[in-house]
Amino acid sequence: MLVFFTGLAIITLFALRPFVYKPASKLLKPEVSAYFTAVWCLLFVLPTLPFFYKDFMVDGKPAFMSIGIIFPIIKGLSLFLFMKLNQIINKENTSGSVFWGVISLALASLVTTFVFDVPLAEKKLIIILFIGILGALFFLFGEGKKLSKEGKLAFIGIMLCSTSNTICDTMTIKYLNWYVLFVVPTVIMLLCSAIVNRKLINIKVFFTTPHIVWAGLIYALGEIILIFSMQSFFPVIAAIFLIRVAQSLDLVLAYHLHMEGKGATQYFFALGTLVLSYFFFFG
Repeated sequence: MLVFFTGLAIITLFALRPFVYKPASKLLKPEVSAYFTAVWCLLFVLPTLPFFYKDFMVDGKPAFMSIGIIFPIIKGLSLFLFMKLNQIINKENTSGSVFWGVISLALASLVTTFVFDVPLAEKKLIIILFIGILGALFFLFGEGKKLSKEGKLAFIGIMLCSTSNTICDTMTIKYLNWYVLFVVPTVIMLLCSAIVNRKLINIKVFFTTPHIVWAGLIYALGEIILIFSMQSFFPVIAAIFLIRVAQSLDLVLAYHLHMEGKGATQYFFALGTLVLSYFFFFG
């Protein structure tokens, strides 16, 4: 039952994410979103440190002495760019800001399976590849084709960042643990954001602007539940797959809330992902 509710929480929080970030995409520079996101994630790190600080010791030595530490560091750098690019797309088109995920999941699955030798059942890999094809079709024939040149470049960039993030998630869980995976990328993203945004915005607005507070809270809560589940309940790829289920729901919500795309097209890609998701988890 706990596994079910954890999965439901991940789907719900990640389905909400593009919509709570939408106001910030219109009112703030894209890189500012990475800043307030990192700050809110840090607020979740601080009260958990007294309980999980021992997780920074792996096999009797500090995690920072392990070769595996390179993966959460890379993820932190990638997350900073990811958040910036996502807001560029989200400002133009909410649907376009979510459906890159199924393509990146397919790419990451291929890399972790054949390059890093992290096993994935052949049937599950085939289903993921089919979903990746759906994502490519959406980019070519759905709302993706309506993006501006900047939006299309951001779509490709965020797809690569997301692929990198999933690979780093997989390898960090393999060599280190979930808490290192949560804390280190947060700190790296915060450092990058602080350097880039030091003259752009007063940090006080992160706690006094309602839409920023909601976005930061929903992101941070979703992230810590997702990353904890990767070691406790789901394999990394399965946990990421739950996000893709959430993103398929976003296509339907974007159609009804923002009138994006044609109903038949949005429902086709959303339902196609959900059907394949069913076979991934229960087939």
